[in-house]
Amino acid sequence: MKNSVKFTAIGALVAGSLLIAPSAFADDVVQTVTAGERTASVANITLGAVATSHAAASSVGSLTLNADDSTGSGAGWNVTQIVTDLAPTPAMVSAGATVIPAAGITATIGAVSSTAGQDATGVTPTAGAVALNVETTVLSAAAQSGMGTYTAPVALAVAIPANTYAGAYTGTLTTTISSAP
Repeated sequence: MKNSVKFTAIGALVAGSLLIAPSAFADDVVQTVTAGERTASVANITLGAVATSHAAASSVGSLTLNADDSTGSGAGWNVTQIVTDLAPTPAMVSAGATVIPAAGITATIGAVSSTAGQDATGVTPTAGAVALNVETTVLSAAAQSGMGTYTAPVALAVAIPANTYAGAYTGTLTTTISSAP
């Protein structure tokens, strides 16, 4: 009978060890993605020279508009621009020169290209020539679009009043990007 007791004890030990579940440990894995910046800028501004004239004239030029949304928000955005009057130098003012009015400065935004991130689908330039003497939206990205880097060529036109004095005229073009829509 000793053998049967041993057998029973071994059988109970084996059965008991099969009922004990192996222990498992679970840990959370957390990856944080931090927001970058949203920026807009212009590059390569050029304006053609215009000869002084007794009639109104027009100067044409160009620039490259750049927009980048690295915020990871998917909120969309608007790029606006505004330009000041083009002012003559103080010496020219003393001689009688006046400003070239900002109301005569327009921009026509070309096709948008993506250089990184999402494609340009949902990134839209404002159609036609837009006056820049008031803050004007020139480029926008719909929600869930525009999460990348984009460029667009811009054609500029400046109306030069008749009898404008010869010399250099300077103004400021301000480009701003903000969350939208």
